[in-house]
Amino acid sequence: MKLKFRHSIVTRFALFFTALIIFSILVSGFIVFQKASAVIIDYSKENLKHSSEMAEQSFYSLLKEVSNDVAVIAESPSLKNYINNPSEENSGDVENLFRITLENKEDYFQIRYIGIENNGKEIIRYEKLNDKVSKADTLQEKGDREYFLETLHIAPGEFYFSPINLNEEYGVISDPPTPTLRAASPIFNNNGKVMGVLVINVDMSRLYAKFKQISRQSSQFYLVDKNGQYLYSPNREEQFALQKHTDHNFFSDYNIVLNQDHHFELVRNGSQSYLTYLKELEYFRGKRKIYLVTSIKQNILLASERAVQLYSLRTLLLVCIISILISWLFTNFFSKKINQITKAISNYESDPGSEIMLPVNRKDEIGVLANSFLKMKKRINNNVKELNTALKKEKQAKRQRDEFLQNMSHELRTPLNSILGLTQILHKQSTSEAQRNIIASLEKSAKNLAGLVYDVLDHQKLVEGKLQIAYKPVNIARLLKDIHSTYQFEALQKGLSFSLVIDKKLEENKYLTDPLRLSQIITNLVVNAVKYTREGEISLSAEVKSGKNARLEIKISDTGIGILEENLSRINDRFFREKEEMDGRFGGYGLGLSIVKQLTELFGGSLKAISAKGKGSEFTINIPVEKVNVKKKLKSSSSRYILPKFKKTYNLLYIEDDLSSAEMMKYILDDDKLLIKKVDKIESAREILENGQVDLVISDLMLEDVNLTDILKEWISFQKLKAPIIVLSALEAKEVEKITSLYFQKPYDIFHVQDLVYYVLGKNEFQAPDLSNIYNNYDHDPEKVSKVLKLLHEEFGTYLKRINDAAESKNQKDWKAILHKLVANLNNLKLSRLKETIPEEVSELDEEKLEFIRQNFAYCQCCFRNERRFNLRDRSF
Repeated sequence: MKLKFRHSIVTRFALFFTALIIFSILVSGFIVFQKASAVIIDYSKENLKHSSEMAEQSFYSLLKEVSNDVAVIAESPSLKNYINNPSEENSGDVENLFRITLENKEDYFQIRYIGIENNGKEIIRYEKLNDKVSKADTLQEKGDREYFLETLHIAPGEFYFSPINLNEEYGVISDPPTPTLRAASPIFNNNGKVMGVLVINVDMSRLYAKFKQISRQSSQFYLVDKNGQYLYSPNREEQFALQKHTDHNFFSDYNIVLNQDHHFELVRNGSQSYLTYLKELEYFRGKRKIYLVTSIKQNILLASERAVQLYSLRTLLLVCIISILISWLFTNFFSKKINQITKAISNYESDPGSEIMLPVNRKDEIGVLANSFLKMKKRINNNVKELNTALKKEKQAKRQRDEFLQNMSHELRTPLNSILGLTQILHKQSTSEAQRNIIASLEKSAKNLAGLVYDVLDHQKLVEGKLQIAYKPVNIARLLKDIHSTYQFEALQKGLSFSLVIDKKLEENKYLTDPLRLSQIITNLVVNAVKYTREGEISLSAEVKSGKNARLEIKISDTGIGILEENLSRINDRFFREKEEMDGRFGGYGLGLSIVKQLTELFGGSLKAISAKGKGSEFTINIPVEKVNVKKKLKSSSSRYILPKFKKTYNLLYIEDDLSSAEMMKYILDDDKLLIKKVDKIESAREILENGQVDLVISDLMLEDVNLTDILKEWISFQKLKAPIIVLSALEAKEVEKITSLYFQKPYDIFHVQDLVYYVLGKNEFQAPDLSNIYNNYDHDPEKVSKVLKLLHEEFGTYLKRINDAAESKNQKDWKAILHKLVANLNNLKLSRLKETIPEEVSELDEEKLEFIRQNFAYCQCCFRNERRFNLRDRSF
């Protein structure tokens, strides 16, 4: 074998030091890069903070200017004289004051004096449009406006400021749209009585233009209210969405919290990332709060950083290329002499019989290595020959053993199935007691033989690692009693006493375990105890050990021949024999104990044996168990659940070639509103889909030994199959999920199939509950959502019972108590039609509304159950 360049020790040393140099360069570059990034980010943060402070200062400067102007006008002699003496001359002075103010204040576009009488009718109103000031001829009543009402109740010297919004006239946004801030002050007469309100409408456009000037090209300003409405945005289309009835919202665009002040945060808007700085702006004595958000795009922020990064990567790549070139020259120069001896020795692997010329006459380390190799080669050749012979014999023995086990299990299974089936038929048809006893003995013998076959098959699975534990709720006491009754007669025939002691907890409760595997463990040990005990007694006991994790302890003791102490640790070796000439317990332990040991470990448990020669043995099985709370369910002749009643008639296409399954489906879907068309040929199904109206398809995936998976997928892809489809199949789940998520694997619960059909078809008549809030509230945790849906299912059943009782009693107090909690659930599930139907007064609940409520509640419960079974994959429901 030719030594590869990368495997050379010299090469590895060269590469190690090259990698060390490159690593050092990378670490240094990373540290410098991180420091540069931090400096750039800190500088950008300072810029954002400075820009935000300038914008804040501009905003408060405007408020201060407006406050001063309002104060000056409110206290002006012209207005005071008019208030105390509303003559034409004084009115003219006020009008002149208003006109001059609008002409000199670029941001003001309207000044009004509103009296407290006549429902707050405007007395004097001046407006500015296109820099032209004019007196308004039409005066409006503003007595219901927020700014008028709040201004009347503020103290002298204080000023009212409104929220920022678009100016409206008669409920219509003015053209062009004008962002407006209203400032107002109460006007008092000489007696201190409020006579009216002075209002100035301030155009915020110049302030917004200043925001744009401050932000420059790199950063952006946003002014938003607590609801996420843009009061200012560089994109004017986004502003004042509530008034414009558009969908723009700051919370929807950015992932940012507006309940903190003066902090930096990295947020995302779609594919873009932004560094933002948030400031809370308060005015009107803290009653008004808006948020100033300053942001800069991350790609602009880190442009310089990327330039440094690119230059560093180019430099590093050049250094790496030079380092690798130097390493190659170094390795090639120093490895020539070492490669000569390495090449000679490596050829031994590809051709052991070849004569290898080695420098055996050298006196240095290479000569010593060459001579040692020749001696080692001779010894290795002899050992390899012996090992090959032994390996060939072992492989042949293993192959023969595996073939024997496989053939035995296959040959026994076929006649055994026939024996068991015929025995059951004979047992059913037998009339005399004598015949039944003989058949019962035959059935026991057949079951014992079945246990042997399963042991053989399970041993093969255990060896191959394919056996798995299938947990289900089991009454372990009943399982133990069945095993005891099966082998009690055999023990009595040998004159042995066979006792059974069971913990009371096992009698009263069910536990999660695998009944087949647990039965195999106990049966093997009981069979051994009966087989190897000549006289005395056999005892089988079981109890649950309480603690942090409950454990099942089963003991099988006997007074048989026992096991030698030195061999107890070897009971897992199925081929072990204490003495070749001995039979029985002191002979081979056989296949049984091997399977008992491995199955016990598969449960996560342990097997412990105590024995003494001539005195007997005790085997203790200890495995973890989990108690199951099994609720008793009322039996129903037709269904487990209350299902909704359909008003429409639906056509169902059932694709199935098994007659018994078809008859069962007729029983499951026995409803006048469900018309089932059963077909057993794919051509018939295709013809119905092309020519008829089908509301639901129920199909098996195997039809006359043909797999329908590809055909159904093609129908769905080309929209030949437009109706929803439910698949009932024995194929693996991965195969079925290629077609639909609505499927059951055979054997299935017939009531689950019935429930799913009503859930799918019910969407055509009933409003399905919206579960998005539930998923969001519980972070899409399947276990938590499943518990909530189960609780909702129970609550809706309770609601329906209480609604029926209230409808009968007409008790308004009980009705209000029901609505108090029910309405909250209906809102959360967005069941608007159901909410609109339920009246506030129980007296208005007639039979038609009550029936509507019953059917919708039944469908909601149907939705909850199926959501748990399919979307949450809770098959235990």
